[in-house]
Amino acid sequence: MERLSLWSRARLFFHLLATVHLGYAIYFDWRYAQLPQVAVTLRLEPPIGGKFKYMTFLGGLLQLGYYALALTFDLLRLRSLRKLRDYIFASFAIPLSLTVGLTFWTLFAIDRESIYPVLLDLVYPNWLNHTMHTFVVIYAIVELGITRHRYPERRRGLTGLGAFMVGYLVWIHIVWFRTGIWVYPFLGGIAWQLRVLFFVLIMVLGFVYYLLGERVNLVLCQRNAGAHR
Repeated sequence: MERLSLWSRARLFFHLLATVHLGYAIYFDWRYAQLPQVAVTLRLEPPIGGKFKYMTFLGGLLQLGYYALALTFDLLRLRSLRKLRDYIFASFAIPLSLTVGLTFWTLFAIDRESIYPVLLDLVYPNWLNHTMHTFVVIYAIVELGITRHRYPERRRGLTGLGAFMVGYLVWIHIVWFRTGIWVYPFLGGIAWQLRVLFFVLIMVLGFVYYLLGERVNLVLCQRNAGAHR
């Protein structure tokens, strides 16, 4: 393997750090951060889907997968891995981290009890909450700044992101249809028109975050090219 430059070593260390941090958080969330059975009995949580009905957990898995892939690329330098790495970053890592993080903290600021009741502090430690809702955003922004990515054709990138978001909306509606309980309780407290508006807004913001990441990456690539002239 070719000798890595100091910058490449720093990037490798960052990818290792993100992989270990997110990996442990996902493991802890899966293994220990469990709501008691009484939550299902009281119809506070749908009894199906487990962790996989929550966007935070699914997004965390995607982020973990991305940084593990980026770390593998740092070590092996395979062209095929770079193409996959760049697609996952463009279509999922950046837009979903911003969607999950910014949406969560906005709703948290407006009405904490509707999105993250105080009782959850007994189950989800503060560090886990920030890992899944804050550090995913920080890591994605840092990654955008330190790694140059070749964004896919916009149509392909947005199609992948759109398919994921639509698939998730279908999934949480299946959960609601089968149980009568919304994955996120606040959805049951608003009129259906507002629910539709909320879902549309989230999807539009996801596409905006994709385009924002694409633009920032392009500017940084151009500056980097100019610095080497």
